[in-house]
Amino acid sequence: MGVIVCLVAIIGVVAGYFKWIHSYWKRRGIEGPVGLPFIGSFYDLADREKPRGFIINKWTKMFGKVFGYYEGVIPVLVVSDLDMLQEMFIKKFDCFYARKTTNLIHGNLECSQEEPRVNLFAARGARWKRLRALASPAFSVKALKQIHETMEDSVFSMVDHMSKQVNGEAFNIHEYYQEFTYDVISRLAMGQTYSEQFNNEGVDIVKKIFLRKNRVYPWYLAVMFPGFENTIKNTFFNHEAVRGGDVGKLLKFCETAVHDRLKERADNVEQGIENPHNDFIDMFLDYYTDTNIEDNAFGIKVEKKVTSEDVIGACFVFLLAGFDTTANTLAYASYLLAKHPQEMRKVQDEIDRICTSEHISYDDIGKLRYMDAVIREALRMYPVAWFACSRECVQATTLGNYYIEKGVRIEADVRALHYSEEIWGKNANEFVPERWLESSPRHNMSWIPFGAGPRQCVGMRLGLSEAKTALAHLLRRFSILAGPKTEKELHLQGCTTTSPEKVTVHLMTRD
Repeated sequence: MGVIVCLVAIIGVVAGYFKWIHSYWKRRGIEGPVGLPFIGSFYDLADREKPRGFIINKWTKMFGKVFGYYEGVIPVLVVSDLDMLQEMFIKKFDCFYARKTTNLIHGNLECSQEEPRVNLFAARGARWKRLRALASPAFSVKALKQIHETMEDSVFSMVDHMSKQVNGEAFNIHEYYQEFTYDVISRLAMGQTYSEQFNNEGVDIVKKIFLRKNRVYPWYLAVMFPGFENTIKNTFFNHEAVRGGDVGKLLKFCETAVHDRLKERADNVEQGIENPHNDFIDMFLDYYTDTNIEDNAFGIKVEKKVTSEDVIGACFVFLLAGFDTTANTLAYASYLLAKHPQEMRKVQDEIDRICTSEHISYDDIGKLRYMDAVIREALRMYPVAWFACSRECVQATTLGNYYIEKGVRIEADVRALHYSEEIWGKNANEFVPERWLESSPRHNMSWIPFGAGPRQCVGMRLGLSEAKTALAHLLRRFSILAGPKTEKELHLQGCTTTSPEKVTVHLMTRD
C-alpha cells in the first residue's frame, strides 16, 4: 500500500509539474494551442506528411500574429509581426544569436567537448562567428565567378540527361534537379572532379535524411527533458533519427574526404609541391590547425582557424543545404512556370535577348531581371528554408511589448508573411512575378525564404545563381508544360525542409 501511495504521489507531482510548465503562456496572457500532456504540440509539428510551416500558419489564423506553444517543456513564441521580427533578427541579434534547433538533438553547441563536430547552421556564439568568417569568402561575387564554369558544366550534364524526356511522357523533373544540385555541391565542396549525375549513391542518402521521422522515442525524450539532451543524444547516437543510419554514412563520406585531403596536402608540403585550391575543403584547410581552439566570448574578435572536425561539419552542411534548397527552388519555379505558360514565354524571351552565346556567364545571369522575379516569387509562395527563421533567446530582453526570458524559442511564421494581403495585396495567393519589378518598397522582413539578419543563409547567392543558370539553359532549349498528370496542388512533405513529393511536367521542344 505504501509503494502504491508513493507511486501515485510521484505521478501526481510529475503531472502537476508538466501542467504548470504548460501554463507558461497562459500566465503571461498569451494564447496558443493546448497540445498534449508532457510533449505539448511537438506531435502535431513532427508529422512528415504535414510540414510544420502549415500547422503553425493554421494556428496564426486562429490566435493572431503572436502566440505561444510548447515543444515538450520548451515554450516557443510564434511571431508574424514585421517590426518584432526586425527587432529579433537584427536590432537585438546579440540576445538572439542562437538558432532554434528544430531538427537536431544536441549537446551544448558552444562547447567543443559536448559537440566537437558542429556546422555553420547549428553553431552558436563565438564558434558560429569563427565559422561564418571562414565560410563567407567562398560565397563572395569573386568566388562565385570563379566556380561558375564548374557549375555550368553540371548544368550541361543535367540538360543532356533531361533531353531524353523531350516530347515524351510526363516525368518527375524534381529528380533531375536533385541529381544536379548534389552534383554541383559535390564538385564545389568535396572535390569531385567530373559530373556524376545518376551515378552517385549520395543522392539517395541525402533524400532519406530530409525525410527522416521525428515522431520517435529519442525526440520525445529530448523535448520533455531538454536538460538531459546531451545524454539522450549520446545514448541514442546511432539511432537513424539522431546521428546514425544514413546520417552516419554521409558524415563518414565527409570525414574520409577531409582526412584524405589533409594527408594529400601534408605529402605535397613534404615534396615541396604547392597545394591547389580546388574546392571548399582546400579553402578551409588553409586555416587548419591541429591544436585546440579556444573560442572567445561572443562579440570579441575570434581566431581564423579550423580543426578537421570543423571542416567535416562544414562539408556536411554544404552537402545537405546545397542539395535540398536549390533543388526545391528549381522544382517550385518549374511547376509554377508550367502552370503559367505566358510567364514562361516572358522568361524565354528575356533569355533569348540577353544570353546570345553557348555559355551563360555569371554577369548574364545578373541581367535576367524577369527570371530573378520568377525565382523570388516561387520562393515567396514556397519558402524553402523556413526552419532557419527561428531563434533561441540567450539573454533576457523584450520584443515589442513582450518580455522574453532566456531559453524561450522564437519562430517566425514565414507563410503568414509571404501570403499576407497587407504586404502583397489582394493577389497574395497568386503567382505574379511582376510584383518584383515594382519600385514600391516593402518591409525587409516581408520576404525571408533564407532567414534574415547576420545569420541569413551564407549560401543564398550560390543557390540563386545556380537556380538561374540551370533554368536559363533549360528554357533556352525547351519549354516546361503542364499536362493531365501534373499535380493540381503539390504534395509537400518533410520535417526539416519542405519538399515536393514530385513535380510532374512535360518537356517540349521550343516552337
